[in-house]
Amino acid sequence: MVVLSAAIIKKDKTLVARQFVEMTRLRIEGLLGAFTKLVDSGKDHTFVETESVRYVYQPMESLNLVVITNKASNILEDLETLRLLAKVVQDCCEIQVSEENVLKHAFDIVFAFDEVISFGYRESVTLSQIKTYTEMDSHEERLHMMVEQSKINEAREMAKKKQMELAKQRALQPKDAAGPGFGSDSLPGIGPSSMGNSSFQDTMPSMGSGLGNDMGSAPWSSSMAEDTGPAPLKPGAPKKGMALGKKKPADVLGSMGLPDPMPTEAVAEEPAAHAAPAYNPLMDPVRVDIEEKITADLQVEGGLDGEAICTGQFQVTVLDASKADLAAFRLAPQNQEFKYKIHPNLNKTSHANNVLEVREASRAYRANAPVPLVKWQYKSSNEDFLPVQISCWPSTTSDGTQIVLELELTDTSITLEDVQIRFPAAASSRPQISSAEPGEASYDGQSEVCWRIPVLDKNEANGNLEFVAKTDSASLLPFTFDAVRRGATKCPMEILECYHMEKKDAIGFACEKSCNYSFRIGA
Repeated sequence: MVVLSAAIIKKDKTLVARQFVEMTRLRIEGLLGAFTKLVDSGKDHTFVETESVRYVYQPMESLNLVVITNKASNILEDLETLRLLAKVVQDCCEIQVSEENVLKHAFDIVFAFDEVISFGYRESVTLSQIKTYTEMDSHEERLHMMVEQSKINEAREMAKKKQMELAKQRALQPKDAAGPGFGSDSLPGIGPSSMGNSSFQDTMPSMGSGLGNDMGSAPWSSSMAEDTGPAPLKPGAPKKGMALGKKKPADVLGSMGLPDPMPTEAVAEEPAAHAAPAYNPLMDPVRVDIEEKITADLQVEGGLDGEAICTGQFQVTVLDASKADLAAFRLAPQNQEFKYKIHPNLNKTSHANNVLEVREASRAYRANAPVPLVKWQYKSSNEDFLPVQISCWPSTTSDGTQIVLELELTDTSITLEDVQIRFPAAASSRPQISSAEPGEASYDGQSEVCWRIPVLDKNEANGNLEFVAKTDSASLLPFTFDAVRRGATKCPMEILECYHMEKKDAIGFACEKSCNYSFRIGA
C-alpha cells in the first residue's frame, strides 16, 4: 500500500491536502480536480478507480475525506487508513467537521496525518497515541517546570525575608547618628554610631563593589566608633578621587583619612559568614545513616550471572558537639558472614565487643562532619540473596522486536519503593508500549523506555511490561533495574544504645536505614 495523498475537499474546493510522496503541484491539483467529477454523492463511503490511481473517500458532513493510493494497494488496508483519518479529523475539529473548523485546525490535521502515514505507508498507531505525539506532552518536562517554579518561588520568599530584615535594621539605626559625608540614608551601617555594631560586618560585603573588593572583610578598630567627623587628610594622602580596585585595608583606610586597624582587634573579630551553623535544640544530637547497596548482573532468562555484591557503611554525624563529641554506640551481635572494616580512630578491641567508640578523647567528633565508622561487604552466588526475579522474553517480529518482561517479588517480607526498569531505545526504534502493570511505562522520545512502579510489596508482588520496537533485540540490551528498600538492610546493624564515652550519659539519636538495589540484565 502506497498512499499518494490525503485531502479534505468541499465540492470543487480543496481545504487541506497532504502529499506523502514526491509529486508536482500540477499533478496533485489534476488528481483532486478529477475526483470531484468522479465522486458519487449517493453512497456512504466507497472508492473510485482510474487508470493510474484509486480514490477511497468518505463523506463528512458537507465535505469529503479522500485518500489517493496506487491501484496495487490493498483496499482493505486503504479503508482502515480512511477510518483512522476520519477519526483524526473529527478529533481535531472537536465540535463539528465544517469548512470553518477545518481551516482553523488545518495545521493540526496535517501534523496528525503525518503521524498516521509516513513516506506513503501507514504507521501502526492508535488515536490516543496520535494525540500524545501531536500534543508533545512530556511528564519529565512538567516535572522540570514544577521544580523550576518552586525554585523561583523559594528565591522570591528569601528575597522578601532579606528585604524585611534590612528594613528592620534601618529602622533600629538613629537617623541623626551619621557623620557628614556618610549619611545613614544613603549607606546604612557606616554611620559613626553603627561602626561598633555587629551588624556592620553583615552589611559591608554587599558594598564591596562600591568601596573596593577588600573593605567588606577588613577589620575595624574601636577608635572609629568614637569618631565624630571626617579626620583631616594626612600630608601623604592622595589628592585625586578614590580609585576602584583591590587595595590593602591599611591603604583604603589611609585614603579615607582613617586610622589603621589594630592587629589585636583584627584577630579578635571574625566575619559572621564563617560562624558555625546554629544547632536546633529540638533535633537529636546525633544522626546515624546506615546505607547499603546491592549490585548484580543477571541473565536475560532471569538467572544470576556471577556474584551479587553487597556493600554498606555506618555513618555518624554529630550535630551538637557539646553533648555528643564522644558518642559511643552499643550494637547488636553482628553477622560474621559479612567482612567489616572500622575507622582507624575507633577502638578495635571495643568493636570486637560490638561497641563503637573512639580510641582516645582527642579523637572526638566534630560538629556537622559526617564520618563513616564501619564499612562492610558480602558476596553471594545464591539467587535467593536477591529479592526479585526478572525474566525477559524478546522475540523477533516482521518489523522489529517484541519485549515481554516479567517481574516477581520473591521475598514478600520486604517492600521495594521507586522501582525503575530502563531499556535503551534509540529514537529511530520508535517503541510502542502495549501494557505495563502495575505502575506506568513511558518513552522519553530519545534514548530509553522507563517502567516506574511506586511500591512493590506482598499485596502487589508481580508485574508485566510489553512493548515493541523497530530494532533488533541486541539494541534493547542490557537493561537496568533500580529500587530502594527503606528502614532495613541486609547486614543486621541494630543500635541498642548511644551514650557519652566518658560521662556515660544516654544520648538521643536519629537513625535512617536504606538499601539500594541496582541490577544489570543481559550485559
